[in-house]
Amino acid sequence: MRKFLHLAIANPIAVLLFVVVVAGGGIFSLLHLPVGLFPGLDVPVVNVISHDPGTASEDMELLITRPIEDRIRAIPGVRRVSSTSVEGISQITAEFAWGTRLTDARQLVQAELSSVQSNLPAGVTPRLENIGTTLQEVAGYVVYGAGDPVDLRATVQLNLASRLMGVEGVSRVEVLGGDEPAFVVHVRPEALSRIHLTISDVTAALVRYNRVAAADFITRGSREYLIRGDSRLQTIDDVLSVPVVENGANSVLLKDIATVTPGRVPRHYALHGNGLPAVSFVVFKQPNASTIDVVRGVDRELKEFRSLLPKRAQVRKFYDQSDIVTEARDSLFHDLMVGALLAAAVLFFFMGTVRATLIVTATIPITLLATLALMQAFGQTLNVITLSALTLAVGMVVDDAIVVAENVGRHLHATGDRQSASLDGAAEIAGADASGTFTTVAAFAPLLFLGGIAGLFVRPFGLVVSGALLASLIVSLTFVPMMFGHIGSTGQRRAVGSRLLTFIDAGLRKTLHFAFAHRGLTVAVGVMMLGLGGLAAWLGPISVLPPIDEGALLVEYVMPPGTSLKESNRIGDTLERTALAQPDIETVQRRTGSPANGFQIEGVNKGEMDMKLVPRGSRHYTVEQIFDHLRASYSKIPGVAFLYHQPTQEKMDESLSGLPAMFGVTVFGPDMNELVFLAGQVEKVMAQDPTIANIVNNTKIKSPQIVVRPNPVELARFGLSPADVFETIQAGRFGVQATTILHQRQQVQVLVKSNVPSDSTIDWLRDLTIPAATGQTVPLKTVADIQTTYLPAAVTRLNGEREITILAEVDGSISAAVSRLQQKFSSISLPDGYSIAFTGQYQVLQRTIMDFVLIGLAAVILIYLIMAMQFHSFLQPLIILVTIPVALVGAIVLLAVTQVGLDVSVGMGGLTLIGIAVNNAIVLLDYTNQQISAGHTISGALQEAASIRLRPILMTAITTIFALIPVAVNPAVGSRIFQPFAITVIGGLLSSTVATLVLVPVFRTFLSRQWK
Repeated sequence: MRKFLHLAIANPIAVLLFVVVVAGGGIFSLLHLPVGLFPGLDVPVVNVISHDPGTASEDMELLITRPIEDRIRAIPGVRRVSSTSVEGISQITAEFAWGTRLTDARQLVQAELSSVQSNLPAGVTPRLENIGTTLQEVAGYVVYGAGDPVDLRATVQLNLASRLMGVEGVSRVEVLGGDEPAFVVHVRPEALSRIHLTISDVTAALVRYNRVAAADFITRGSREYLIRGDSRLQTIDDVLSVPVVENGANSVLLKDIATVTPGRVPRHYALHGNGLPAVSFVVFKQPNASTIDVVRGVDRELKEFRSLLPKRAQVRKFYDQSDIVTEARDSLFHDLMVGALLAAAVLFFFMGTVRATLIVTATIPITLLATLALMQAFGQTLNVITLSALTLAVGMVVDDAIVVAENVGRHLHATGDRQSASLDGAAEIAGADASGTFTTVAAFAPLLFLGGIAGLFVRPFGLVVSGALLASLIVSLTFVPMMFGHIGSTGQRRAVGSRLLTFIDAGLRKTLHFAFAHRGLTVAVGVMMLGLGGLAAWLGPISVLPPIDEGALLVEYVMPPGTSLKESNRIGDTLERTALAQPDIETVQRRTGSPANGFQIEGVNKGEMDMKLVPRGSRHYTVEQIFDHLRASYSKIPGVAFLYHQPTQEKMDESLSGLPAMFGVTVFGPDMNELVFLAGQVEKVMAQDPTIANIVNNTKIKSPQIVVRPNPVELARFGLSPADVFETIQAGRFGVQATTILHQRQQVQVLVKSNVPSDSTIDWLRDLTIPAATGQTVPLKTVADIQTTYLPAAVTRLNGEREITILAEVDGSISAAVSRLQQKFSSISLPDGYSIAFTGQYQVLQRTIMDFVLIGLAAVILIYLIMAMQFHSFLQPLIILVTIPVALVGAIVLLAVTQVGLDVSVGMGGLTLIGIAVNNAIVLLDYTNQQISAGHTISGALQEAASIRLRPILMTAITTIFALIPVAVNPAVGSRIFQPFAITVIGGLLSSTVATLVLVPVFRTFLSRQWK
C-alpha cells in the first residue's frame, strides 16, 4: 500500500489527468443517460385478456378462463396464476419466477394460447398485456367540448395518434371514448318473412360479398401480373346492392328488404372530460426512452395539431408522468447541492483550514461524476431511485476522504513535511479506511439476490451507492494524499469547532470512566434500547412504498352489480361535479365501464376518475387533505364504494399484488354461494375492528340476468336454429355485426338491425317476433323459455381455486390488525375445502420483510468476515457488530417520533446502517490495538483512541447527517420516496455514534485479561 500511495503522491499530473478523464466521462453520462420515473421494470407478469360480449361471468369462467388458465399453469416457471371473469370479459394474470425474461414469458404464454384457441368459443381471441407496459404510461390527454363524437375519435385516432407514433420514444397510443362509425342495415321483419329469410341469412350474404382474394398470376413476356379479386363493400350503395336471394331475374337485393343509414357502433361504456362527453388518448413510452423527452415531443406535436381540431375543442392533460420526474429530478439535485454545501460547512467547522476543506469537498463532485460514468457502463438510467442514491451518497462519500484527511493533517501538523506526512498518515489509516468501505459495500452485495419487484427498486440503489463508495475510496487514497502532499497547510490553525470538540472530549472521558466502572449497567441500558426499538417497530404503520405527491389522483367507484350504464353515468356526473368544485383539481377524466377491445375489465357498475391537480405551488390543500374533502362528499352518496389512489401508485399496487389495495382478506373454496356467505361473515368480523375502514365486498349483491333458453322441439317446428333466435334478439337491440368495410381510411362496421320498436322491458323481449324460413313470424316466447336469474357479478380464481377477496384500509399497524383478525376468524365455521388468507400488498410485504431480514443477516456475515481479516481476530468483530442493533433502534425510534411508517425505503436505510454503523468502530478499535501494542493499558488505550478518533468519528457522522437533512425535510416527490431512508440513517447514525464511543469500549474491556 505504501508503494501505491508513494506513486500517487509523487505523480500529481497523472492523478489530476485521471481525475479529468473520470469527470469528463461523468459529464458525458449525465447528458446522455435516459431520465425516467423508475428503473426499467422487466416484471415477469403477463396478462391475458379475452372478450366475449354478453356472456355471463360463470360462463366466461367455464368456457374461456379455465381452459386458458389450465394451459398456463402447466408452463414451467409459472408460480402464481390468478383470474377474474366478469360479464363478457376474462382476465388471467400469470406470474413467472423472478429471473424469467419478460420476452420469454410472453412467448411461452403465446404458444399455449395458440394451442388452446380451437377450444374457445368462436370469435374469442385472447390478447396479451404485461405489467411493465402499464408502468410505461407517461401521459394522458382528454379532448372534449366540440365536434361530432365520430369525427372527433377519427381525427384523434387516424391523424393525431399516427403523428404521435412518430415522436421519438413513443411505443403506442391508446384511444378511448368517442364513437366509431357504422353502416346500419334496418331490415323490415315482414319483408324477411315474405321471402322466407332470417337475420342470419342477411349477415351471411354481407360476409359473402365483402371479400378480397388473390386468384392467380398471368405472365406476359417478362412481366408477371397478379390477378386480384376484390368484392369489398365500400359505400352505402354497395351495401344496398348485395343480393340476399340469388335467383336470376327473381333475385332479391338488400335494398328491397332494408334501408341503410350511416350510424354509430353501440358503445356500452362512457368517457367524460370535465363533465362532457370526450375522447381520451394515453401515450406509452418505449422501455429505455426518456420520459421527459417523450412528453415534450408529444406536447410539441399537439401544438402543431391543434388547428386540425374543432375551434371550441379543449385538450387537457389528466396525467403527466414527466411532471413527477421533473419535480423529482429538480428536488433531488437541489437536495444534492444543499447537502454538499452543508457537508462542506461541517468540514470547515471541524477542520479549520480552507485548503483541507476544499480538498475533501472536491472529492464529492469527482466521486459523483465517476459514479455517473459507472451507471452509463452498467446500463442504468437517471430515475427517482438512482438520483436518490446519488443524493444520499453525498454525505457517505466524504467519509473516506475525511478519515484520510484528518490523519494526514494530524501528521502534517506534527512534522511539517507535506510529502512524508501525507504518505505516513494515509498508509496508517488505509487499512481501516478500506475495511470500512468494504463493509458498507458488503451490506449491499446480498441485494443482488433479492427477488420480486422490490428487488427491481433496491438493486439499482445498491449498485449506485456501492459504486459511489468504491469510487470515493479510490479518490481518498489517490487524490486526497496527493493534494495534501503538495498544498496541504502546515501551520497550526484553531478550528471553529475546536472548543466544542474539547467540551465533548471532556464529557466523553467522564462518560467512559463511569461506563468502565459500571459495565453491567451500561450493557443493561443497551438491552433496554433494543426492547424500545422492537416495540416501536411493532406498533408503527407499514407499507411497501411510501406515499408520494404525484400531482394527480385516481378515485375508483363501485356500485351494486346490475346497475345500468344510465344510472352509473348519473352518479358519475355527480362525482365529477364534486371533484371539479375542488379548487385544486383542474382536469377530471371519468371512465365508466370498459371498451370491448381494451385491457380494462370493469363493468358498467364500476368507474374511475383521473384528476389532474394544479401545480403544487398554487394549491390550497395537500393531497391527503384533498382526499379527505372528496371522502367527506362522496360518503354521502348511498350504495357506492370508493377506493382512493394516485395513478402511478395504483399501478405499482397492482404490479406488487394484483390488488389495488394494501390489505385484503381472501376466502377460498369451490362453491360460489358458500363463498359469498363466508365472505359476508368475514366482512362482519372486519367491520367490528375500529382500525379497519372502507371495506369493499363486491359479492353482496348478485348481477341480474335474463336467460333465454330455446326449445329445440319448437325451433324445429318453425325451421329455426338457436343462432336465428340469438341474432334476432341482437338485431332488435344493438344490432348484429355482420362484417367490416374500409371506408375513407376508417374501418366501418356493418350492423344489421330489425326495424321494430325497441324498449327495455321483458314483455318486449317475450313478444319479439322472429322471421322464420317457413314465412311465418314467431314470437320469442313461443320458441324459448325466458327467465330472470341472479348470478355472481365476477368469478375470481387463484392458482385454479375459486376465491373472493374483501379489500380494506388499515389505520395503524397492519401486523397488529392481522393478529386480532386471526383470533376473531377462528369463530367462523369453515366447511371442508374452504380457507381464509390475508392477501393484498400485505402478503408481498411479508415476503419482502423476510427477504430483507435474510439479506441483512447475509450482510452481517460478510461484514464480520471482512473485519475478521482486518483484525486477525474472531472476537473483536463481534464487539463492533454491537453497533448494528443499536443503530437500528435509533432509526426505528426516530421513525416513530416523526410518524413515518416502515417500507422498502426504510429497509434500504437499515441495510445502509449495517454497513456504515461499523465504520467508526473499526477506526476506533484499530487505533486502540495500535496503542495496546505500544504498551498502553487497555483503559488508557481505549480512552486515548476515543479522544484521538473523536473528531473523524463526529465529522463522518455529522457530514452524512447534514447531507441527508434536505431529503428528510423536503416534501417534493423525489425526496418523499426516500425520506424514510434519510430519517432511518439519521436516527441510526445518532445512536450508533454513541454506541461506538461508549458501548464498543465497554465491550472491548471484556476481552482484556489486563482489565482488573
